[in-house]
Amino acid sequence: MRRLVLAVCFVSLLAGCGTFVGDSPPPSDERAVAAVEEANSTVAAVEAYRFEMDMHVTASDGEQSRTVRVDGEGAVNVSTRRMQATTRTRGQTVKSYIDGYRAYQGCQDPWGGYAVENVSRSEPWATATPLHRQLLLFERSNVYWQGNETRDGNRTVLATASPSAETIESLMDRRQAGGMDLNRGSLENATARLWLDPETNRPVQSELDIEISQRGATATATITVQYTDYDEPTSVSIPQGVYKDPYELGCPGAS
Repeated sequence: MRRLVLAVCFVSLLAGCGTFVGDSPPPSDERAVAAVEEANSTVAAVEAYRFEMDMHVTASDGEQSRTVRVDGEGAVNVSTRRMQATTRTRGQTVKSYIDGYRAYQGCQDPWGGYAVENVSRSEPWATATPLHRQLLLFERSNVYWQGNETRDGNRTVLATASPSAETIESLMDRRQAGGMDLNRGSLENATARLWLDPETNRPVQSELDIEISQRGATATATITVQYTDYDEPTSVSIPQGVYKDPYELGCPGAS
């Protein structure tokens, strides 16, 4: 069950995904396609932003259940190719960083330290960060226009997406996902939403409901990510201790 929870957590945190289960999804709405294209064009010029995340995961195998709550925040500076993120769950705080094309994931107690891995160079660096990965998933999926909606007193426009399991898997990190295969048998149901500021075309918030099943166990997750402080002065500092003897094969006890 722990592996299933980790898979849901990672898919939710970095893919920001959703999927259509059953028959092929209907064709994209032209208006939604245009909105996503405009958002991609706008975000491509963004040099920095911040994000906040809140997630709730529940897993059950019929005999026992487990609930995990995660919250956190982070900052991205695209111009310097740096990102930092902090997540908190069950009394533990974990920090992670990206410095150029090396990603450092904090390991939980009792091990501590950081696991290191390379960031892919096959796509623009920014696609390793939450907002850009979210938009990349929408770009590769069928998308649908849902109209105007008020969020926190402000007018937004809402689009939803129906990416395939293959698209989701292409955006996952295999090591942190515990090697889990996301196929039609494991990814049962999901819905992704993206709220855009109609004045700037920038994403305001994304939300995901997802359900995964594997070997008789099921897990559901709800995650919300808010994006703020576009192009505000954002300095991402990385402690020198991050670079000291990192684990090359992932965090101990993570598999």
